[in-house]
Amino acid sequence: MTTKPQGSALTLVLLSTVAFAMKGLLAKYVYATGMTVDGLLLLRFLIALPFFWIGVYLFGKHRPGERKMMRVDILWGALYGGLFFAAALFDFTAVSLIDVTVSRIVLFTFPAIVLILECLHKWRLPPLRQIVCFIVTYVGLVLVLAPTGIGAVSDQLWLGASLAFASALTYAVYLYFGQRMIAVIGSMHFAALVNTMAGASMVLYELILTKPLNLNVDGVLWTAGISIFCTVIPFFLLYEGIRRIGATQAALISLSGPAMTFFAAWLLLDEVLTAPQTIGFAVVIVGVASIKNGVTLAGLGRLLSRPLFSATGRRSTSATASSTDIQSDAPDAADGAVQTPGKGT
Repeated sequence: MTTKPQGSALTLVLLSTVAFAMKGLLAKYVYATGMTVDGLLLLRFLIALPFFWIGVYLFGKHRPGERKMMRVDILWGALYGGLFFAAALFDFTAVSLIDVTVSRIVLFTFPAIVLILECLHKWRLPPLRQIVCFIVTYVGLVLVLAPTGIGAVSDQLWLGASLAFASALTYAVYLYFGQRMIAVIGSMHFAALVNTMAGASMVLYELILTKPLNLNVDGVLWTAGISIFCTVIPFFLLYEGIRRIGATQAALISLSGPAMTFFAAWLLLDEVLTAPQTIGFAVVIVGVASIKNGVTLAGLGRLLSRPLFSATGRRSTSATASSTDIQSDAPDAADGAVQTPGKGT
């Protein structure tokens, strides 16, 4: 693989990461119009849904080892779609209560939860390195949430952070157990099926609770932007980028997602992290990077720069990673971008 194709693939993954990072920020604009979380979610699922099936029709060719969907897959899809819906509901509700930056950082710790799930599922203790990474990640999270002490945290921040963590937990469960189905029917078919079932779950949820939607023209337009530009388009960009360079390098690029959200929230919403929170933010990034990819901070830099300096005609090792191991900005992947944990977790 030449440097030029790698460069274009990196651009695709970077663009998808930027788009995913803007999801929570645009949600703030939706709420400012008076539209509720339920109104946003209902429209988002309904608008995005046909685009995923169009993507399946155009690009959803099964790879060797994959098969067409069967009736039993619909039942499993309903289960994973319900988890996916719950993760999105917790996520967008958290954004309505607390700063976008803080909610993204909490959500970004989901690989640590995947690590715990795998250990519980396989009845084994994680390696010492992963335990250290887990502890480092949540020490950083404590600094973000309570820079001046636990007692100074407001009730609203506790509630918002708890909902963000519930989203990370629900998404981790969906992700860890759903990866087997991805390998069977393919990532694009899985994404379309899960989004369909998540949309059905949202409709059922609304019919049962009949919560207000407060739909309005401005809110609908912002929601359409989230559905198309922060969900559907970045998914296809990510998918094509991974096809070209593999999941490992794509996952490393996605680590920049929270930083992009932080910058955008500072620029457009005037959100600011204190010095201790900024330190905690950096600690979380390093901790999650180590959990997801098994690298040190220095190794992370080398891996990120590898495609830029690889010899012409030489295919980097990470490009051979399975394209079903899609990893992107996880929390913002509760958007339909299919992700599975790295092989090291």
